[in-house]
Amino acid sequence: MKQSMSDTSQRPQPVATAETRPFWDGAAEGVLCLRRCADCGRLAAPLAPRCVNCLGDVFKVETLSGRAQLKGRCVVHLQPLPGRDGPLVIVEAALHEDPRIVLIALDETGITETALPGAALRLGFGPVEGSHRFAMVLPPEDQG
Repeated sequence: MKQSMSDTSQRPQPVATAETRPFWDGAAEGVLCLRRCADCGRLAAPLAPRCVNCLGDVFKVETLSGRAQLKGRCVVHLQPLPGRDGPLVIVEAALHEDPRIVLIALDETGITETALPGAALRLGFGPVEGSHRFAMVLPPEDQG
């Protein structure tokens, strides 16, 4: 399902916070980055101010593989965002490195259209829209 793009300059742009800056800095480079707790080693979701496991507040940034599993998907048929025509496919994906962390991504090419929950996905980032890149489902890497 190909989605048409109109003027993307009106699309709401994220505002990075101390917690989300590693994610958005990685996105700008086209890589998926999250913080890992320096005390217990658990990955932290982008918005977490502290580790949910040990309440630590010291993190190191880690580049992740982008591998994930499909948790769910939603097709929005109305104009979902300024500068973007519907339908828009929004995907929930559990990260391979820690399935408790679920990220939201766009499926702009219909990769998940026939996929069942649990299907393997690859997450990455699309082209720059406004001043940011947004998470999206990418075609699977060649298995050969």
